[in-house]
Amino acid sequence: MTKEVEKKCEHHALMEALDQLQDREKMILQMRYGIQHEELTQKDIATILGISQSYISRLEKKIIQKLKGYLKER
Repeated sequence: MTKEVEKKCEHHALMEALDQLQDREKMILQMRYGIQHEELTQKDIATILGISQSYISRLEKKIIQKLKGYLKER
């Protein structure tokens, strides 16, 4: 039971942190990690957005750091 509560709290914190991101940042993470979308590769996301895979890679790293910052603030 305790694990379930912890998992729900973590999920809630993640969703709140995602809401702090810009729309494009949020969309990239959702597509990349299958959050409310099908999980896609960086290459697939790059094709959809019309940018390079290497740029998606850089964006993903930057977005994750931003997300970690939001979660640390909680």
